[in-house]
Amino acid sequence: MPAGTESIGPVVVGIDGSEASLFALVRAIHEAGWRGVPLHVVHVLNITPAVLHLAHDRTITTRELAETDREEVWRRAVPALERCEVSVVEVNREGDPGEILCDYAREIDASVLVVGPRGRGRLMDALLGSTAHTVVKDADCDVLVVKT
Repeated sequence: MPAGTESIGPVVVGIDGSEASLFALVRAIHEAGWRGVPLHVVHVLNITPAVLHLAHDRTITTRELAETDREEVWRRAVPALERCEVSVVEVNREGDPGEILCDYAREIDASVLVVGPRGRGRLMDALLGSTAHTVVKDADCDVLVVKT
């Protein structure tokens, strides 16, 4: 471990199931191992409450859809997490992803917050997605934006 890093905080990574977030997860695993600290993997649901009416008089809420999506996000993360040799804390939160990631990193005194450059949003060609932009601007700790 490098000199002066004895009291360094954990690594936090945000995942949303996108390829970019899975690249960020792998990089965060390496970062946590190099630093000798736990890895906190955070998935944030941003739910707008609604009821969707489907065929044959079926309905589903956006919460139900989001929970199904959350299960898929964690399923996609399993291969990387199974190979991980650092302590992992899996965290589920709700709200604006950028704000929640910054708040969580503050809450646990993280040393670095790792994100992909953009997730699954509509502006896939933007230089930085809204979550990456928010954490770069607002995080108190270092931010690592992982290129894919």
